[in-house]
Amino acid sequence: MRWMLLAASAVIAASLWLPGQAAEPAPPATGDESISFEQYRDWRLHFIERRQTQLAMQLSAADLPARQKARLEEVKAYYDWMAGLPEADRDRRFRERFAQIDANHDGKLDTAERAAWRQKQRAFYNRDARARNRTAAEPEVH
Repeated sequence: MRWMLLAASAVIAASLWLPGQAAEPAPPATGDESISFEQYRDWRLHFIERRQTQLAMQLSAADLPARQKARLEEVKAYYDWMAGLPEADRDRRFRERFAQIDANHDGKLDTAERAAWRQKQRAFYNRDARARNRTAAEPEVH
């Protein structure tokens, strides 16, 4: 039982970290480290599919604590929603994110831009995780 809880906690911690990896498509094999919007979009679509599968597996675990299950269901609902968007709406969102990552606005994501985005995302999601943990640790006031 203890190992199951430890494994579930590790999986959830990893899933909270994964959103920071949203600018991580592999660069093309041509030696050019830049990534086009099309490559970014294709990677994001694959990432969404992979996350849906991972989350479904995590949710099927026996003895999943209610709080962890609720968080996983919340994350899964987001990915299900994103996957269900019409292609034009999804592409618009991907283009908005791509424009945020593309600091020099040259239409490609280079290694430095991806690294800067990962740092920004890690800081954001770590802040949220710290706030959730702080709230969970506070005693209930009646």
